Parts: sequence; C-alpha cells; structure tokens
Amino acid sequence: MGEPMMPTSMLDSSFEENQNTLLNRLNEPDAFDVPLTFKAKDLLEIVINNNAPNFHEPFTYSFKFKNGKWVAEESDAFEVMNHFDEENSGKIKSALRRNTK
Repeated sequence: MGEPMMPTSMLDSSFEENQNTLLNRLNEPDAFDVPLTFKAKDLLEIVINNNAPNFHEPFTYSFKFKNGKWVAEESDAFEVMNHFDEENSGKIKSALRRNTK
C-alpha cells in the first residue's frame, strides 16, 4: 500500500531554524532573480536534496502566500498533488561560491 513518510520537521533537528531563515529571505524584496507576481494561496515548496535515492533524505520546506507575504505552511502531499500544478523548478545557486571566471 505504501510507506509512512516522516515530515522534515521530525527528521531535521535544524528544521525550524532553516525554515525561519528561508521565510525571512523569501519576504525580502530581492528574494527572486526575476520579477514574479504571486496570488493568495500560491504554494512554494523548497526541496533540498531532491535526487536522494532514499525518500527520507530530501528536506521539504513549504510556504503559502497570504496577505502579501510568505508564511510557513505544513505541506500535505495529497493536497499538493490534487490541487496544485508545478509551474517551474530550478536550482539554487550558492551565494558562498565566487565565480572564478
């Protein structure tokens, strides 16, 4: 039938700290590298280590756009699959690595 999937918050001891850091950055004016317009109830999932061979390894942080800003939202995989379409995906470039070219 299936296997239980533990939420990231139970697998990662730094979950809250990481979630707050991501949330603060998402609500800064220059958070995205292209201009985007968000609507109420838009959902953003940040999945770290998505190519992990073991489904327990990826960490998922979910945010919903409410009242003009992003708020942390616990993700429900079934709700996401049934009510949302993936619009885009991409990689996050490291802000710590300098371009040597």
